[in-house]
Amino acid sequence: MNANQPTPMRRREFLKETVAVTTALGLSHRVFAATDDTEPKLPEGKKLKVGLIGCGNVSGSYLPHITKQPFLDVVAVCDIIPSRAENRAKQFKVPNVYPNIDEMLRGVPFDLLINTTSMPSHFPVNEKALRAGRHVWSEKPMALTLKDARLLMDLAKRNHVHIWPAPTCVTSPQFKFMAETIASGRIGKATVGRGTYGHGGVSWSGWFYEKGGGSLYDLGVYNVTTLTGLLGPAKAVVGMTTIVNPTRKVEDRGEVKVTADENTMLIIDHGNGVLSNVQTGFVQFDNYRLPGRERQLYTVDILGTKGAMHLQGWDWGPAGVDIAHEEEHVLETQVREPARYNWVGGATYVAECLLTGKTSLITPEHGLHVLEVMNACHESQRTGRRVSVETSFRWPIFG
Repeated sequence: MNANQPTPMRRREFLKETVAVTTALGLSHRVFAATDDTEPKLPEGKKLKVGLIGCGNVSGSYLPHITKQPFLDVVAVCDIIPSRAENRAKQFKVPNVYPNIDEMLRGVPFDLLINTTSMPSHFPVNEKALRAGRHVWSEKPMALTLKDARLLMDLAKRNHVHIWPAPTCVTSPQFKFMAETIASGRIGKATVGRGTYGHGGVSWSGWFYEKGGGSLYDLGVYNVTTLTGLLGPAKAVVGMTTIVNPTRKVEDRGEVKVTADENTMLIIDHGNGVLSNVQTGFVQFDNYRLPGRERQLYTVDILGTKGAMHLQGWDWGPAGVDIAHEEEHVLETQVREPARYNWVGGATYVAECLLTGKTSLITPEHGLHVLEVMNACHESQRTGRRVSVETSFRWPIFG
């Protein structure tokens, strides 16, 4: 196999408790017969019914993707601004439109809710869907507090459904290559991680700059997910955040006061001598969009005692991995092919897991951990102290 070609992702058998879910969906238990050495196939003719709530900007990326999947049937859209839902329904030929989550859950049956509402709305929407016995794919984060996130996870378990939080970067072939390279010892002991993701801020809505928003929840969450996924769960955090602009002008509300972080630096202690940092913000020049680039910028770096890896492009849209080590001092690009990976593909990925029995690389435990890391960053800013992290997740993600 060509070194630049990503190898197929392998999955273990789905958790035994999920068998009850497949029964509810009318699927055969035989879909759980796949082993690590096979890629389970979608059951012929089976479709998962999907409802999407939140018909704003992000839905404009999700709907073109999910409506093209042969194993998904998008049966409903919902938004508290009914005209937005009606426009999306017309644009993507979705048959049912609802003005709120309560009417949506009482309406046409569906299996999986895709939540693309504003971040402060994630928890209450997710809670209602789980109580109604629906699987949930939630944009990040799934809740704003650990208490609420744990409640969601408990609800899902109690009602024999699942919740998965974005982002989906651990499913990219580039992430898999980096994780397996670290495990192989090719770059020695991985000791340092660096992540960066920022731009000048969004213009369409004010909630990004208010409590429950901010650059860390919106942007830095990708790097926190990637770095903990590669280097292991965080043990402690130090963070500093600042507000650069007292106010912002946005399309939906005019001028708003900025109360959430615009510029954030996060340091993570992964234990065993391993440190990483994340720089994120709404106050950075977006050089990623400069034209005429032959090589995309590096946004994630992993440094080891015998080599280094550098991710080209954002971890939500990676272009390749450059690697150099003791035996090869010249940077060589690996995993250039993006394959099927797409940042809006998390919902379709977990739908495939439900239909085939694949074990999801995306887990609520990892999402809970990332949320604790981000909240610890804010606590560190408030207190001026190093903050311990208590949660964990299954790691390493590969192997």
